[in-house]
Amino acid sequence: MAGISPRIRSTAFLAYLILIGRLIVSAAFILAALPKIQDPEAFTASVEGYRVVTGDLAVWIALALPWLELVTGFGLLIPQIRRGSALVIALLLIAFIVLHASAWARGLDISCGCFRAHESDKAPDYLWLILRNLGLLTACVCVLIYDWQNRQDRARGEETSTS
Repeated sequence: MAGISPRIRSTAFLAYLILIGRLIVSAAFILAALPKIQDPEAFTASVEGYRVVTGDLAVWIALALPWLELVTGFGLLIPQIRRGSALVIALLLIAFIVLHASAWARGLDISCGCFRAHESDKAPDYLWLILRNLGLLTACVCVLIYDWQNRQDRARGEETSTS
């Protein structure tokens, strides 16, 4: 390890951190999707609990959102669609943060529906939900930035090798 330059060591360390972040976000979205897919009726009740959408739209969201979470969660692990998946997840996390903040501000006492289609009767901890989603969003943005920079570095390397 003494013969490895500090720049290479820091680059490798950063790559491992990004990988860990990608795995955490991926696991969170996959694990969040599965119970919702198994019990769409309970998740529909959670969606309606936010009092943003009701009726047929809530049903369609409850049916589609878990599959989107599942596909994008796995998509973070596939290099060809990783950036697209990370972008969709980032947008979803922003929406979740806004929804939690809105529910908190309106004094709603509802089940989040995040990792279980129907969660316990205890009051939601909106601060925790928002902070958790901000952490996942930070990891997702880091994945996007890292992948974008590596893509540009590879493109520059290809330009110089063909010149």
